[in-house]
This record gives sequence, C-alpha cells and structure tokens, in this order.
Amino acid sequence: MKVKIWRILKLQYNLQSYLNLVQMSERKHLLVEGKYDKQFFRLFLYESIPHIKVDIDTAESLISSERVLGNRQKVENVTETISSKDYASRFVGFVDREYREFDLEEIVDRLEYHNQISRLVWSRGHSIENYFFTHQIVKESLLDLCYIDCFDKAIMRFMNCFEDTIRIACALGLTGYQMQKSEVIRSSIRSDFIHFEEAKLVFKTSSWKELLVSRQQSEVENIVNCFENWLNRLESINLETLQWLCDGHSGLFFILDVYHRCVYTDTTNSDNQKEADKVYQAAKGTDKSKKNKGIRLFHKLARCFNRDALDDKCSYPQEVLRLLEEM
Repeated sequence: MKVKIWRILKLQYNLQSYLNLVQMSERKHLLVEGKYDKQFFRLFLYESIPHIKVDIDTAESLISSERVLGNRQKVENVTETISSKDYASRFVGFVDREYREFDLEEIVDRLEYHNQISRLVWSRGHSIENYFFTHQIVKESLLDLCYIDCFDKAIMRFMNCFEDTIRIACALGLTGYQMQKSEVIRSSIRSDFIHFEEAKLVFKTSSWKELLVSRQQSEVENIVNCFENWLNRLESINLETLQWLCDGHSGLFFILDVYHRCVYTDTTNSDNQKEADKVYQAAKGTDKSKKNKGIRLFHKLARCFNRDALDDKCSYPQEVLRLLEEM
C-alpha cells in the first residue's frame, strides 16, 4: 500500500526564506504555479514515483518583494536562482508554456516536446489541462461525472463533435490572447450559445455578441471578428496541434458547456434544463466559487490521464520525473 504524507504549503515565503526551506529540506521540492497544477502532480507523482518524497509548493504562497509578478514569473525566477546552487538537485520548477514557441502566423508548434531549461520544465501545451484533451480521457471522465438518463445519446453527440469543440475553444482562447481579454472571454461563454446542425457543432456569435453588448463590454465588434477570423484559420489545423495550442482553462470550461448542451438537446423528458444542469452541479462538486465550476471534472480528468500515462498511452511530463529522480 502506497502511503505518503504531503505537506500543504500554507505559509507565505519571500524568495530568501523559500531558498532556505529548500536548502535545509531532506525532501525534493516541486514548485508549480497554482492549486490545479498541485492537484495534477499530487496524483501523478504518487502513482509514478511513490518511493520519492516530494513536497509540492505553489507560487501563490511566494511573496514578490520587488514588483508584482505573476505565478509563472515567480516560478521561473526561483528556478533560475536555485539552478546555480549546490542543492539544485532537490528542486524542480514547472510552468505553463502558454503560447510560447507556437508560430501563430503559420499556426505551427515549433517545439512538439516538453521544453526544459536547467531545472525548469514547461508544460507540453498551453497549460496543465491540455494533457486531458484526448478522446478517451474526456469521454471516460464525462461518463463518470454523473448519471444522465440520456448519457448514451449525449456522449455520442459530444464525441462526434469533439474536434469542433477543441477548435472553437482554441479560437476563443486565441481571441482572448490577441485582444488581451482572456477573462472577459471565459466569463462570457454560455451553453445556450451552442447548437447543432446535424452532427456539426455551431457557436452562435450573434447571441454571444448580444451578451457582450449587454455587459457594456468595449470592442465587441473587434472581439467577434477576431474570433471568427481565428476559427476560419483553424479550420484546416489537425487535432493534435489544436490539443496543445488551445487555452487549457478555456478548453476545460468549453468542454463542460458543450456536454451540457448535448444533454439538454438529447433529453426527452420535459425538464431538459434540470437534467442538463446536473452536469454543471457534478462538475463543480461542493465548491461554490464561480471560478472553480469545473474542479470536480478536473479531478476526474486527472485520474483518467494518470492511468493512461502509466500505460504510456499519452504525452506526460516525464522530464519532471527524471529530474526528481536524480540523486
């Protein structure tokens, strides 16, 4: 039986106090950006290298003394500093790749692997969620999410439009990136903007535009035009590239919205809204935060990913494992 006690980093550290912590510790340290990354690696490391004691720390607990830094920059700065220390072998940093080394003019992945800079590893795709964006992982996670009367029809409909789902999510993410309005885009998407023309998934930009206008959002025409331009450019891009290019956070939420709409469409009883809302309730679990509407789905996706990773059926951050296994 594999049993490990994982320390939860709740204290606030400045750079020097965190360096001291790593230096004095007998355990390995993995520094990640946020709590979703931490949950991902807790399961992944528990199953992959249970013999190694690893503390998973988050950049959210690090205080930046000089200027306001994002979590990614905090991890990168700490990793750069520790890489030259004699205790560097006890430390690994992991960050979101985001859109780095994607050629957005040609829409080509210039890396096609995990980038490693000394003790720092980038995620393979935009963020941690991108590891989950395969047919099998998403299908099994949605089936396990909650019981739906029409689950067989709904899941079939969803899988038939899976590639369209990732493509539209990718276009939404790139729109947010180009317009510097990622949070605006994510918070404006609703499942009733989604409908089906035969087997094809269609995103109703007219309804989306109305919502943006009602929220008095600026540059609405530019936002919608930008999205339509990206969607057109992504039409010929293969699913593997879309999987890694898609904004992982937007992708996870859009998968949830599309499945919600599939259930709504295929439910035969009179209260199809109530039946469809089971999807959102199950995905959110007991977390009441609007930002965490997919936290339970994330955990199910992570478990399915972990199983496939152990069987070497999907891409996974093996560079992190290798660095942590170094003496």
